[in-house]
Amino acid sequence: MRQLTQRLKTGVMQVLEVPVPGMNRGMLLVRNYYSLVSVGTEGSSVKAARKGYVGKAKERPKEVKRVIDTLKTQGPVQTYRAVMKKLEAYSPLGYSCVGEVIDIAPDVNGYTIGDFVACGGLTACHAEVVAVPVNLCVKRSRDADLKQAAYNTLGAIALQGVRQADLRLGETCAIIGLGLLGQLTGVLLRASGVRSVGVDIDQRMVDVAREHCVELALNRSDLGVEEKIEEFTAGLGCDAVII
Repeated sequence: MRQLTQRLKTGVMQVLEVPVPGMNRGMLLVRNYYSLVSVGTEGSSVKAARKGYVGKAKERPKEVKRVIDTLKTQGPVQTYRAVMKKLEAYSPLGYSCVGEVIDIAPDVNGYTIGDFVACGGLTACHAEVVAVPVNLCVKRSRDADLKQAAYNTLGAIALQGVRQADLRLGETCAIIGLGLLGQLTGVLLRASGVRSVGVDIDQRMVDVAREHCVELALNRSDLGVEEKIEEFTAGLGCDAVII
């Protein structure tokens, strides 16, 4: 099967012929119909991979800490080999897709071959076939719009942010960043009866949010942003901020 990959050392993306993934307990094997390109998350990964070693280190402080810990326990030679092996490897891209179930692990109930499912997580990547844990899959009806269903993971991420903010009807929330997740967050907040203020540095995203999902949309580069938010909230400020 074919799969989109990225070489971590150079950032070069390539479609490779790879084996169909094996299944562990609690998994579904899914033939992909659509997979979603997340411009923000995947774009950041691609940009980071194309940087030099110093740039990569700055983008991944947790990985640097692991390298230092390995250096302390295994020494420089083993650490160097481990880092080079990681950088030479090809990494999959993508984390939200939709497709048709073609195989089911023996311990999984409630699904049949041919079901349509929306999938999320690290294995729900840009590939012809993916193996996904059943708890990261949700069944879709036969007449569902599968292109829309490919957005499932981003919708779940936005919904989790709204739930964690624990806002009430009539309260006000600031959304920092009006990319796809920010726009979805605004839609969910509006549906919940929460007023929202959206802030971004991209005027195009500000305009889209103003038209579709927030009551007040501001460009962070403009003057008087704080004053406009204070006026919008009658001097009370926002009840929560979702970044």
